[in-house]
Amino acid sequence: MSYKGRTKKARYLWLIPLAILLAATLYATGLLYPDGKSQSPDPALSDWMSPLGDDRPLSLINIPGTHDSATRYIFPDYFLQDQDTGILQQLENGYRYLDVRVALDKDRRGLEMIHAFGTCRTGPAVWSKALTFDDLVADTLAFLDAHPGETVIFCVKPERSSDDASYIRGLLANKVAQAPERWFVENRIPTLGEARGRIVLCRRYDDLTGTGIGFVHGLDFYWTDQGGETVLENPVAAEGNGAFTLAVQDRYHYGVEDKWNAVLYTLRNTSASEDTFCLNFLSTAQGTLPHPRKFAAQLNQRFLATELTAGTPYGIILFDFADTDLARAVIDTNLVP
Repeated sequence: MSYKGRTKKARYLWLIPLAILLAATLYATGLLYPDGKSQSPDPALSDWMSPLGDDRPLSLINIPGTHDSATRYIFPDYFLQDQDTGILQQLENGYRYLDVRVALDKDRRGLEMIHAFGTCRTGPAVWSKALTFDDLVADTLAFLDAHPGETVIFCVKPERSSDDASYIRGLLANKVAQAPERWFVENRIPTLGEARGRIVLCRRYDDLTGTGIGFVHGLDFYWTDQGGETVLENPVAAEGNGAFTLAVQDRYHYGVEDKWNAVLYTLRNTSASEDTFCLNFLSTAQGTLPHPRKFAAQLNQRFLATELTAGTPYGIILFDFADTDLARAVIDTNLVP
């Protein structure tokens, strides 16, 4: 290459840091990756549980849920973002099951919300404050104060394998102890009447044997990881914990076509009951460089085009990039009272 050619290329090298700075600024202001379509509050979705009978077991209510619920603001969002609404908006939109992924903060004095290697944040800027478990609890209790006929399920999963699960459990116990009347922490399926106005704590980790002041168990929602790529004829795994059974479809490494077949199989062949929670995930993260928004657009559209039967006990159905249309499709399958 001639000296003149090298000089010409070097002349434009300054554009690289400028492009990086511009991308960071756009991300910080939310212009590069907008939060998704605007959603107006729907009062019918904010209080949809209120007309249901108090004696109905929670497992026999068809409940819309969000996967990786706290990921509205996370970087890099192309790979890690699974929702484009915050927790309070999700609750207003009718979602009553939250997938809560936690990790110890750097001081081991609290819990932060994370997804894989990314930290969930309170705003779009990469330097925004980390979103904490306390933030989620505050938003949820504020929602329940305004809508006391509702309940919200927290399914808590330690996301970082290096964290001490027993230490996390202790922090959860301390949080519950601040307002124990606002939590349901027994390892059994409550009725809606028992759960109204309260957070139902579920734990997606081995409980370990433990006792002590403020020790809480929560519902045992631990299931064997379903991250394999082998396509199974029956994608649902049923696991019992002595108190009730979990029937779970969470094949999160399936391609879109195989994932949809797994979702459809679960809708058609698996039923919740008084002693069985059914969880059916539409989320998937196929490939080395997954883009959840692209997968969700296809899977959510197929779900909305599928006819569901009112009165059928589908259980909990979980979505990426969850909106009001998806929530309403699940909620409308519940018979009243």
